Amino acid sequence: MVLGKLPDTLSYVVDPADLAPELREVKEYWLLKRGTRKLPRRADIDPLELRQHLPFISLVEVLDDAQDFRFRLLGTEITDVLQRDSTGKTVREVYATAEPEILQWMLEVYALAATKKCPVLRRGTLRVVHKDFIAFESLHLPLSDDGEHVNMLFGRSRYIAAERKR
Repeated sequence: MVLGKLPDTLSYVVDPADLAPELREVKEYWLLKRGTRKLPRRADIDPLELRQHLPFISLVEVLDDAQDFRFRLLGTEITDVLQRDSTGKTVREVYATAEPEILQWMLEVYALAATKKCPVLRRGTLRVVHKDFIAFESLHLPLSDDGEHVNMLFGRSRYIAAERKR
């Protein structure tokens, strides 16, 4: 298990074994769609089979040998919590004005899922959108149309609101 960490509890786990039930359900779906192959294809993922998860689902395109990533789909709960819709934008565009450590962490997490070709779980708070009182976990699962190169990341996020300090 690999663990990376940044100052405000931003962390990630490569190939996590312990997951919240809703994330475990999506990982099991990914494993089912993978079958005997190393990775499932994007075409294997059927949104109708994930109806209860759709508001929390993301699809991220891998660009430039995993040097950048484009948000292709962001569920309604993701855009509501972040108070922005980054669909069509790259990670570098969206996080250009964020703290450099946050941009690097985002790129590193996505790159690990793409290059290690395995699930990556990231955790932290939403301080980048000034919502430190909301914790999140996001599971990123690699997809490959040719069975070798990861071209998309399929993900599921969950949010946990803490009580605000008065």
